[in-house]
Amino acid sequence: MHPGEARVASIGGRFGEPDMTGQRIADLAMKLEAARGQISRLLESVADDQDWSTGDPHWSFRDIAAHMEATDAECLLVRIRQIAYTTPSFEFYNNTGWDFSDRDLRDSLRGWQQSRAQMIEFAQSLSTERLARTGHHKTFGDITVAEYLEIGVKHDLEHLKDLEAMIAAHRAATVAG
Repeated sequence: MHPGEARVASIGGRFGEPDMTGQRIADLAMKLEAARGQISRLLESVADDQDWSTGDPHWSFRDIAAHMEATDAECLLVRIRQIAYTTPSFEFYNNTGWDFSDRDLRDSLRGWQQSRAQMIEFAQSLSTERLARTGHHKTFGDITVAEYLEIGVKHDLEHLKDLEAMIAAHRAATVAG
């Protein structure tokens, strides 16, 4: 038996709904990996023009890849570890506007794949008791590991939507140029 199989148990969700914690983490892991894959494929498709942006100097394709990597490695992974073992308090994490000019888009995507895999593996390794622990986020209130992973999914999907529009603008500019 895999260690994670023994920890699937029902605990109450935030709004009182049944929550099969192991299954919830597995579902979130699939969503996180699917979104990462979609975003990575889109960014790979424009990697040869990684400094292109729609005019915002902080959001080139390079910046988006580096932002996604940094958010997973420096925020999501760190914070779910803290929630599982302490009772932390968090401020809102923001790396928008950081200088990512030294990061190659493809290197960022590889780093993001690694940090995402670490994050998912860590979350799946947690016992039901660890998954029930909470930290406190200034914006989101009391938050569990699963709820923080849900924030990660929402973050990915927001960037996916923006990236799809950005790539459409890139294609239009390339055809026009």
